[in-house]
Amino acid sequence: MSAGPDLSVVVISYEMARELPRTLYSLCPAYQQGIDSTDYEVIVVDNGSERPPDAEGFVDLGLNLQVYRFPEPSPSPVRAINFGIGIAKAPLIGVMIDGARMVSPGLLDACRRAARLDSRAVVTTLSFHLGPGLQWLSMQHGYGGVWEDRLLEGIDWRNNGYRLFDIAPTSENAHKGWFGPLNESNALFMFRGLWTELGGYDPSFTSRGGGAANPDLLWRALELPGARQVVVLGEGTFHQIHGGIATNSGEGTRDFMKEAAREYYRLRRKPPKPVDVERLYFGPVSAAAAETYHRLLGKGAASPPVTFRTRVDANALAKRYLDLLKMVLLNEVGLEIEAALNALRTMERVPESFWRETVYDVPGKLKGLLQETSQRRALGFDCESDSRGFPLGYTMIGRKRLDHLQWCVETLLAEGVPGDLMECGVWRGGACMLMKAILDIRGVEDRGVWLADSFSGLPSPQGPEDRDLDLSSDRYPMLAVSRERVEHNFAAFGLLDERVRFVEGWFKDSLPDCQVGQLALLRIDGDLHSSTLEALERLYDRVAVGGFLIIDDYGVLEQCADAVEGFRASRGIEAPLIMIDVAGAYWRKAR
Repeated sequence: MSAGPDLSVVVISYEMARELPRTLYSLCPAYQQGIDSTDYEVIVVDNGSERPPDAEGFVDLGLNLQVYRFPEPSPSPVRAINFGIGIAKAPLIGVMIDGARMVSPGLLDACRRAARLDSRAVVTTLSFHLGPGLQWLSMQHGYGGVWEDRLLEGIDWRNNGYRLFDIAPTSENAHKGWFGPLNESNALFMFRGLWTELGGYDPSFTSRGGGAANPDLLWRALELPGARQVVVLGEGTFHQIHGGIATNSGEGTRDFMKEAAREYYRLRRKPPKPVDVERLYFGPVSAAAAETYHRLLGKGAASPPVTFRTRVDANALAKRYLDLLKMVLLNEVGLEIEAALNALRTMERVPESFWRETVYDVPGKLKGLLQETSQRRALGFDCESDSRGFPLGYTMIGRKRLDHLQWCVETLLAEGVPGDLMECGVWRGGACMLMKAILDIRGVEDRGVWLADSFSGLPSPQGPEDRDLDLSSDRYPMLAVSRERVEHNFAAFGLLDERVRFVEGWFKDSLPDCQVGQLALLRIDGDLHSSTLEALERLYDRVAVGGFLIIDDYGVLEQCADAVEGFRASRGIEAPLIMIDVAGAYWRKAR
């Protein structure tokens, strides 16, 4: 009697007639390296497709393949996954919750070998999005199946699957790449004992797409006694666009994430948060994967690899300056001091060692906090008031929204969209400082930067639409930054001159008669329904055709989102509202 397979791979499918064939090809023996067809089985469980896949359609792949139609399909794939795990024959079981994910050529063998490092190994892999960027953003710029098909045809991925890295950025689940904690792993491998110990995926996650079931599974696994996370380097999964409800729901991503977070909180009584544990890293990797690894490490590192040149062109210097400026505006270079100050908050008596040790060298017990702060800073998530206080940078909007703001300014300059730049709600001025710096390094002298703010914090809720969202200075004095302090910040960076204009006062009082003329960019960070609507009503008509409207809190404050949606409906605005990240959104004025 022949021995059974070493590895079972469970793949969940739902309405993936276009995507599943490529996924299964990427799992077949002709594509996968270092593993034979008899070493593994692939179990496809279809969760209610109108036309489910048929195993006979894939006989040419040489796979040990079984295809099942789950008898009780539901919007959540959780029970279908557990069904697949239950019929798996191998001692090592991997799960791909999304059958639209192709894999790199060495993934199966690498995960199999990585699991042998520890009997309680939780083997995780990195996920990537095919296309020019995160798919829920790219699709709002026209990215779709035809575009993706052409990308794949252009790289001959069937003969060299590592070329997939050339057309795929990392997903939001792993913004620090292979070297940070994961929100989830879309190809996760564990021995049967750990799956049994966990009870598989929690069937209580009944929302569309399983909500946070996949992150929950990973985080619960990492919290098991003796569990060991093993990260596979140089391999990954690559998501194909397929009209899903999470990665591919476009503007609906915000609603999906809120729904998933609410369900997670109801079940776990805590907000979703990645589990950060000590990790093992599995290598070596193939030469092709190593090349990709070094490229991605350079993109994700705080300081990219330095190439020495005898001559540096002006564009390279400008980019370097703006990258450094954004690091300083976010205080990415001073996170150790923030960690030390946060530790100081909890001390009843400050030991003498604090001043000569902690301040200068963050001890091990604070490094977890330091890492978490860095992650939240990158996404702009540490602006919520909590026991750690507000960040010490000049802005709270995070790296992604800063990068996007730079893109907007450079785009309107390149396209010649007329007008000045303006922000309503500036806090310490960081976003406006970036805009002014871009104008300066581009030698633009005929545009100004306008800063509208009370410079004494936010007003109290102004009506029922604000739903008691009280961010006033009585509760949040750290939001009240004086005009003098903002001017000082501009001057400290050499950015203060006559083209920096201040509009001081509550929006309802200051905006109707402000002297600003035409605007090429209007950024609104008013939080409240009343403040957001006041800025839109008073300033929208001054924005030039082709100009940018950026709303900072659209994705996280319902009051703000309601004001924007109501205003757009009242004006008949049909230009697509595009998410920047989970918080910020923007559109371009079409007429």
